[in-house]
Amino acid sequence: MITATKLEYINRVIDECLSEDGEALELNGKFIGDEGVEALVHTQRNFDVENLDLSKNKLTWRGAHHLFQSQQFKNLKRLYLGDNNISDKGIKALPDANFVDNLSLLDLRYNSIGEEGAMAVVQCKRFRKLQVLIFQENAIGDEPVITLAKAQAFANLRKLNLYRTDLSVRGIKILAKSKVLERVKHLNLARNYLNLDSAQCLAKTKTLVNIETLLMFDTGIGDAGVKAIMDSEAFQKLKTLRVT
Repeated sequence: MITATKLEYINRVIDECLSEDGEALELNGKFIGDEGVEALVHTQRNFDVENLDLSKNKLTWRGAHHLFQSQQFKNLKRLYLGDNNISDKGIKALPDANFVDNLSLLDLRYNSIGEEGAMAVVQCKRFRKLQVLIFQENAIGDEPVITLAKAQAFANLRKLNLYRTDLSVRGIKILAKSKVLERVKHLNLARNYLNLDSAQCLAKTKTLVNIETLLMFDTGIGDAGVKAIMDSEAFQKLKTLRVT
């Protein structure tokens, strides 16, 4: 139940955190919780927000559902939800949100999202404007990455962050052949279960040829893997390679 006190509080927070032009609402670290999000979507304010940051707010699936089922934020382009606990139950409601078609950035890092939740995201056909997708620190595994690599809705991705997502060489083999992800310039594969085979698969790619930044630190590709990537004709645009 949304009380007058809760609405008064969230309106005060909005006044403090809304940019002067009304395009950005920066609520990072305000710890408003699920009730705060519920109050946020029930305010009588007319939002024209393009940038919404709800990172570090102790949100669970309840807060996510309030946000995704809301009719607010119809012009939203960039959504930051990192460092919460939205889980599969929460993120599965995202594909029905009214703002999905306009999103250019989606940050889901550290949210206890697994394979089921990630599959709901990558199977959605409404992300055609998305340029940045961050799954970092969610144990999604190979299947969502394999599906993503074949999903035409993600053809405009420029940055893909799969840092520590339980990705293995199985997912890399499909990723390296992806025609969908040809526009990706920044690829983060760090801290996954990758070996020399992973590096060699990437080195032979005929599609991921626009990558400028490749992060593969804390993996098992070894010196031979580094050499394979450095010698690859596919990575002629590579400017930054981070490995250990």
